[in-house]
Amino acid sequence: MARFLLINRDREFSESVSRFYNENDHEVKTADNYSTAIDLLEKWIFDVVIFDTSIQDQKPFDFVSHMKKINRNTIVVITSVKEKDSEAIEAIDDGAYDFIQRPCSLSELEVKVNKAMNLRRLRQEAANLRGERNIIYKTENFIGESPEIKKVFKIVGKVARSSSTILLTGETGTGKELVAGAIHYNSDRAGGAFVKVNCAALPEHLLESELFGHERGAFTGAERQRIGRFEQADGGSIFLDEIGDMSLHTQANVLRVLQEKEFERVGSNKTIKIDVRIITATNKNLQEEIKEGRFRQDLFYRLNVVEIHMPSLRERKGDIILLTYFFLKKFSGDLKKKIKEFHPIAIKTLTEYSWPGNIRELENTIERSVLMAEGNVINVEDFQLPVTMDRKKWDSSMIQIPPGGIRLEEVEKGLILQALKMCNYVQKDAAGLLGISSRVLNYKIQRFGITHNQWKRYK
Repeated sequence: MARFLLINRDREFSESVSRFYNENDHEVKTADNYSTAIDLLEKWIFDVVIFDTSIQDQKPFDFVSHMKKINRNTIVVITSVKEKDSEAIEAIDDGAYDFIQRPCSLSELEVKVNKAMNLRRLRQEAANLRGERNIIYKTENFIGESPEIKKVFKIVGKVARSSSTILLTGETGTGKELVAGAIHYNSDRAGGAFVKVNCAALPEHLLESELFGHERGAFTGAERQRIGRFEQADGGSIFLDEIGDMSLHTQANVLRVLQEKEFERVGSNKTIKIDVRIITATNKNLQEEIKEGRFRQDLFYRLNVVEIHMPSLRERKGDIILLTYFFLKKFSGDLKKKIKEFHPIAIKTLTEYSWPGNIRELENTIERSVLMAEGNVINVEDFQLPVTMDRKKWDSSMIQIPPGGIRLEEVEKGLILQALKMCNYVQKDAAGLLGISSRVLNYKIQRFGITHNQWKRYK
């Protein structure tokens, strides 16, 4: 759905255009003078404004200049009964999108307006993607076969087309932003903006300005008007990450947006109406935050219409290998390296590591290992994990002493042979498996007289 403003003294023209677009599920507001138009512009966010030169109390050029200050993303189309209107041409030079001569057919007007809408959408997409990597949010491109992640995909499929508020919970790095994007881009709002805000990244006064915008002079350093993230997301979705870190004062303002669909810019008393879907995320327990007085209970109930819990990588270990090879292919291509495989011990390390940073840590680890690898196979040392492997505590029942006893040296030799066999007799990898240095392992190999044909090739 789009929102249009018709500024025209011709009531018959305005009524016919309004009827046409209202029947096609769009919202149209009209004004027959400049004062009424400004009141509407300060209260609502419009996709397209159609300004007619018959409005005698304001020149098109001045109107376009003022429009830029109110909302630079709104597209302005000029209409006139004159074939060659110098004022219209001047307005186009200043930033108006196009000119339409009246009388015109509704189909002709529709073509112009559709082109204007496409331009606005492209501008929004360019603004959203500027400085970011292109992320594909389609659910079919998500990686995972575990029951835990399939449950998430199923819920996303159910809720995406609604306008319900979504709360994403789970540890940092589990992919909450990707799921938020999937919800937006698989919804009826996919043509609108998907705006993301990290609520933990800014102090309270800056977050207020980031979310709601501000007027020039609203506070020290506010040298020009700023359009807030909620305004930018009008007609689309806004993703508020780390909502649990938001101050109580800002929470109250967000609650008002949820309830009333309106807000004021910082330093302004003009109320702005918006239509936006809110998706939030947190790695905190909001119920505990409510008990401690750090989070509003009424806001929690508004946000928690549908909760989607993102499982940690520890909870979906079956997906680790799938994700690992996906990232290997990605970074091998990005870094122009011909690496297609991991050493078996490297794979074992990946599956046994606890991944406290979840998918984000796994992605960074694979990127680092592709950078560090010297051959075409990634070894465990290339990961540079803080702990090589999460080792289980030693269980003495794993080795049973026979009734007649056993020599300790025989047990040690047997474990070394087993480790060497698992690592294809690569001493460095076997040492890592046993938790000792390559130098210590080499000493024990010589002590026990262990040999292998593979080693002779290097002598």
